[in-house]
Amino acid sequence: MNHRVATDLEEVEALSVPVFQVQSAPPALAGWVTRLLTPVVAACRLRRAYPIELRPTGCWAGWALAPEYAPDRRVSVSNLMLYRSPRALVTIYLHELAHQIVGADHDHDAQFFATNLMLLLRASDSVDVDVLPAGGALAEMGLYDIQAPPVELQREPDAGVGRAVSWAISVAHEFAPKAMTAEDAAAEICARYAAWILQLEAAPAKAAAAAAARAQAAAAAISTAQRLRRVHAWMAVAAVTVLAEAFMLLKFAFGGA
Repeated sequence: MNHRVATDLEEVEALSVPVFQVQSAPPALAGWVTRLLTPVVAACRLRRAYPIELRPTGCWAGWALAPEYAPDRRVSVSNLMLYRSPRALVTIYLHELAHQIVGADHDHDAQFFATNLMLLLRASDSVDVDVLPAGGALAEMGLYDIQAPPVELQREPDAGVGRAVSWAISVAHEFAPKAMTAEDAAAEICARYAAWILQLEAAPAKAAAAAAARAQAAAAAISTAQRLRRVHAWMAVAAVTVLAEAFMLLKFAFGGA
């Protein structure tokens, strides 16, 4: 049975984070989680508060529930995270939120990495969130968050991870300070990612066309140089002929005199 935990914050804020547990829990626990996450939601400029569901599991720290299973777009977090640190709980919550706002048909790819990092940057830069160190957002990310770099880059020595992370970091820092909601920023990031993938897909054909153009230009230059050499040769022959004829004319002229 899935229980909504009543807290003493029911009427406090519109963005207060609802807390669910598979088994009923003391209201004080739900109140603590709500107090911890509500300023994070505000700092990230989320359009709404996404409920958190605490589940007893030792397999995963958290996961994002699909809309068909949880229409309220809640995220599940292992209740073991309650025994770690507020920082760990916030980090996992934002990780799963990034999955929710990026939407369907994505993996731990560059658009997800950028969205997750954007949320962490917004939270760590907020004076109301003291569980994440300022300037330490990137330290909360890892290779786990970029398991699926673009296939177009996977022939590179690092399988494309370096370029994917660089792209994601740049985009995250671009959108983090913007006033737009996190959901709107995520949509823009996903659109930017789709455009980047199209560029990567077109890159081989573009490079081949550029190489063909360079080869064609080089061949044209060689052909032009050869024609110029032939012209120079004919001009030299013509000049010698003219000089010879002039010499003969002068010789006949002086001989006749």
